This record gives sequence, structure tokens and C-alpha cells, in this order.
Amino acid sequence: MPLPHAFDAFVAAAPCAVLTRLVAERIVDDDLLGRLFQEHAVTQYDREITITHLVEVMLDVACGMAPSVRAGFLRREAEMTASLTAFYGKLDRADPELGMALVANVAQQLRPVIDRLGLPGCEPLADVASYILDGNMLAGTDHRLRPLRNTRAAALPGKSLVLYECASGLVTRTVLWEDAYSQERALLPDLEIPGGIHLIADRNFCVSWFLQNIQQSGSWFTIRHHQQFVLPDVAERRIGRCDSGLVYERSWDVTEEQQIRRWRAIRLELDEPTRDGDHQITLITNLPASFHAQAIAAAYRQRWTIEGHFQRLTEHLHCEIPSLGQPRAALFAFAVSLVAGNLLAVVIAALGAAQGAEVVEHLSYYYLVQEIASHYNGMMIALPARHWGFARRLQPPAFARLLREIARHANMKLLTKTKRGPKKKRRTPNCTNVRHLSTKRLLDEAL
Repeated sequence: MPLPHAFDAFVAAAPCAVLTRLVAERIVDDDLLGRLFQEHAVTQYDREITITHLVEVMLDVACGMAPSVRAGFLRREAEMTASLTAFYGKLDRADPELGMALVANVAQQLRPVIDRLGLPGCEPLADVASYILDGNMLAGTDHRLRPLRNTRAAALPGKSLVLYECASGLVTRTVLWEDAYSQERALLPDLEIPGGIHLIADRNFCVSWFLQNIQQSGSWFTIRHHQQFVLPDVAERRIGRCDSGLVYERSWDVTEEQQIRRWRAIRLELDEPTRDGDHQITLITNLPASFHAQAIAAAYRQRWTIEGHFQRLTEHLHCEIPSLGQPRAALFAFAVSLVAGNLLAVVIAALGAAQGAEVVEHLSYYYLVQEIASHYNGMMIALPARHWGFARRLQPPAFARLLREIARHANMKLLTKTKRGPKKKRRTPNCTNVRHLSTKRLLDEAL
């Protein structure tokens, strides 16, 4: 459908901001979020401050439209009948289950749109959808809470598990946990693994019962071997080489529910050691023999994709807010930043569909977020919320066509990464006995 003429100036000058608002309009829906709250809230009620208010304010903070939670609240104060103190109290009691359900629900809504636009990423392995599983520890917060005022140690509000889809760039599931000292493995029973996928994970998740659960769900896994996982003593054969070194493989049968499944251990002798100094790594997989060992080893290298995603969430989407010391508030803010990341995944897919996939490969997340934040507030003054309701009524095919048409107006020169030459190696002098320095005195001495 064509947009009203009131949108023309913003489509021409700030298409990414228009795309962001259109996608946000679909996911921030009072009725949908209300049902989500009723189904998953454990300890909270939904009265003066609704779940929609929480999501809208924290989404403004995550996307850079508001510099702080307080500023985000004041921008929307007229929509609420409660005070800032009441808002913080509501945020401090936000159930982790609600944040987990919010992430999964938003991903489920946005996936049909990305399918229509064309997946911006690439599958590590052909013919199977690959997901990456990893944990994330939230950074230390300010010591504003009374029990924290007498210690200098970092106050860690919690941790999470995240399931990231390689092809779409969506985080489809997360597990939020308040106790930051818990092992990542302790969170695994709360993680639902969808059927028919290929799961890539690091050695922290190499646990026999977890691998069995993945297989029982009808999925496949490629997980780095942990020394506590005992490999059977079977013969190993050399397969050949891959980009990172020599490849060896062994296989054995695993009996499960009167069915025999074949698992494989793929060992790589690396040409260069890992950053931890490991000269070889072993991957455990239940993928069938039609997937060659070299291809599986190359697919595992895509595990670092999620590390880049976490970095973008931290640097550009403010997933860690130092002022939120209460674990539940910090975890809910992290969940909303995952939602913001999913929202931008749709924007990137629209840019790729309109401008070409090779353009997306050089897209700067920093410039994209900056362009959206710099135009968004002014756009919302000129086009208040009542102008955007049509986006909820569009079916995914029509909505994808609209996003693609708007994305054609984006000036990709303003959104492309800046190229630079290779970094020079620097020798840092030994200053282990120096706690701090005065920059002015150093500059004066250099004259």
C-alpha cells in the first residue's frame, strides 16, 4: 500500500527511522502484550503501568531515543497515571519469565516478514537451519543499592542464555537468570530447543544429557568437546585439510529408545593456536555422514557470530544499564535490547532486499543506529502515534513490500563501514607499578 503524503519527507530523508517505527508498531501492540502478560506474569499486576508502558520506555532507551530510563519515562509520562517511583518499582519486579516470553513472541511475529524479505544472512550448512547458543553475563552495575555501598567488587545483576538464528539474525529464545554465580549449564533445563535445527555451541554445553535432549527433539548439534565428556576409544582416521588445519574423525553408535544413532568426533589440528593457546579442538556432532567433516568444522567457526551480536547489543543498543541494580530490572532491560536487535534485523533485511545482499555485508551498525536515533524523535513530533496504526493491519507479504519500497530510499554511503588499513603492532611499555598518570603532565614533559 502507498504511504500517506505526510510520510514523503521522512521516507526521502530518514527511511531507516520510518522502517524502525513501522516494525515497532507491529510488535508493541496493547492487546498482544496484554495477552502475553496474562499468560506469563508471575508476581505482577497490570494496572496503572502496563507491560506496554515498560516495553515502550525501555525500547526508547535501547534504541537511543532516550538517554536514560528517567528520560524515557518523562517522554511518555502523559500516557501513564503513575509516578516515576512507581515505574521503577514496576521495572524492579518485572518477572524474568515475561522477558523471555517477550523475546520469543517478537521473534515469532517478525520471522514471516524476514522470510518475505529474504534472509540477510547465510546458513553455515546447506539444507539445515543453524542456530548458535551462548551465555552472556551482564556487566557490573552502579552501587546504588544499600547492600552494595560498602564493597568495591562488581555487582553482577544476572546472566542469560541466548539462541541466535544465523540466517535471519533473530534471537528466537532466551533464558534469564537472576543469580550471576550460577553455571550456564544450570540454565539449560529451561531452554526449549525447537525441532529440526542445527545447534552450534561452545564446550560449556557439552553435557551428555543435553546432547541427548537435542537429539530427542529431532535436531542436530555441533558442540565443542569438553574434557568431562568421555570419548569412546575407537579408531580415528584422517579426513584431509580445512582452512584452519588438519581434520580427523572418529564415529560411534549411541543407543537411544531402541534406536541406534551415530555420533562423530571431529578433531582439528590447528595451524595457529586459539587465543587460549589450544593447538587442537574436537567437535561432537550427530549430523549424518552427508555433511562432511570439513564443512562441519567451517560451520563451527560461525559460532563467533553471536559474540559480534552481543557486542552490538552492548555498544549500540544499551543492553547493560549501569543504573539498574535490581536483577529483574537489569534482565528485563536486556530482554528489551534483544527485542530491539530483532527489530533492527528486519530493518537490515529490508535494506538487503532493496539494495542488495553485498551492501548489508558492509553495513555499519553504529551508523545505522545513529541515523535512526537522530531522526526518530523529530519524526514522531510531526507524525504522532495515531498515524502509524495501519502497520498492524498489513499481512506479512504486503508489509514486506512496503518495507522494501521504503528501504530503496536509503543512502547506503552514509551507512557503510569505514575502511581502514591493518593495525600496526604497538609495544606497550611495562607500567605494572603505575596506578594512574596525569595526561597534562605527560604532555608538558613531551614539549
